[in-house]
Amino acid sequence: MKRHQFSMEKILEWRITEEENARKSVLHAQNKMQQQQLQLTHLVNENTKLKHDQMKLTEISTLRYNHHLKGLIDEKIIIQKNAIDQAQSDMDQLQEALIQAHKDRKIMEKLKERESVQVLAQLQSEEQKELDEIATLQYKKSYF
Repeated sequence: MKRHQFSMEKILEWRITEEENARKSVLHAQNKMQQQQLQLTHLVNENTKLKHDQMKLTEISTLRYNHHLKGLIDEKIIIQKNAIDQAQSDMDQLQEALIQAHKDRKIMEKLKERESVQVLAQLQSEEQKELDEIATLQYKKSYF
């Protein structure tokens, strides 16, 4: 029984480690998502600035250059939005993994607790058997 209890303890430790790793992965994904969103905000601000600057321009070559730049920034914004969608999808998957790791750890804790209760009950049963045997032997000695 002790060997079984030892392996339950190791499994529980492993589950706790898995949950911590999942939690760290979610935090990393959240940080990545924030960075992606900051980058998008920067691109949108840059795009807005170009639109404002374009209103002040009068030279055709500068207008063309600004229009070309705005097109490039628009493409980067689309790419960045796709990157954010992917980062959100990754984060959702990691959050699901964290939830599952948490459930697995809780299950192992309950199993370990249940096993401890069973071991205690078994020990009490064995102790009671020994006490009963001692009482029986003493009764037989006094009777005979």
